[in-house]
Amino acid sequence: MTNELAVLYAKRFIQRRDVKAVQFTSGTWAPDREIKNQQTQQSDPGRWGPLGFKMQHLEQHLAGSHTYGHYLLDDDSNCRMFAFDIDLEPEVINKTTGERIAGWYINLDDPWQDSENQRIIECDPRKEWSDRASPARPWIKTQMGMLARKLTNQIMSELDIPTAAAYSGSKGIHVYGFTGEMPASEVRKAALYVLQSTDDWELFRGQNFFRHKLRDPEMGYPNFSIEVFPKQDSLDGKDLGNLMRLPMGRNLKSPDPCFFLDLTSPIAVLSPHQDPIALLESGNPYA
Repeated sequence: MTNELAVLYAKRFIQRRDVKAVQFTSGTWAPDREIKNQQTQQSDPGRWGPLGFKMQHLEQHLAGSHTYGHYLLDDDSNCRMFAFDIDLEPEVINKTTGERIAGWYINLDDPWQDSENQRIIECDPRKEWSDRASPARPWIKTQMGMLARKLTNQIMSELDIPTAAAYSGSKGIHVYGFTGEMPASEVRKAALYVLQSTDDWELFRGQNFFRHKLRDPEMGYPNFSIEVFPKQDSLDGKDLGNLMRLPMGRNLKSPDPCFFLDLTSPIAVLSPHQDPIALLESGNPYA
């Protein structure tokens, strides 16, 4: 199974194959390199050569023995997928107005409290997510499940391309749109079009970070932000551009497992997809 899945990873995710990124135990990333000449290791680190993707590396990633990331754009500024990196925001208070911007949950274990106002509880979403005993986790899971379904459905209905969603193993989920090889500028336009077509998200930081327009804790998604990949239309003189961790495998920043999501399961349950090969072959997370 690992070999079949590795082949599908190469087909769906990997556009640039001549170099890959490796994650270290600190959680940081760097290009994976080999030493061309041992004698120049100290005097000229720039003469180290990049190590590209081979099937064995994808298999190592899936087995969890190494953790790799892929640079989305190749030398010709082509890529083959876009992604929405949906992360929990930390507790956020507007320093000027004192308004709470992110940091609420509804206790789904006790939804009918005496006071309606008590249903919405202030919190630090990231802190609560890291505590498996937190009463905030069912609400956060429900919202993650809803976002995965909303965005995969939007990709399918608006673009009619394969899609999938995955738990990142840390503080959020990734939703993928598999375009096949295309100029990164066109792939990025497609990703932005999907968000715009929902009429739910607005740019709030730089050119890649979006937040939900509805800041209501119960009806909106104020605890989350979306980062769009690819972040750039072209390499524009840059050596490598942005990278993403490949799904599944291990995220060395977190002990949580990483997996593709089964979107046929109950919304409040982040269930692993039992057949990631069939998922990536069909590109239909509801099949």
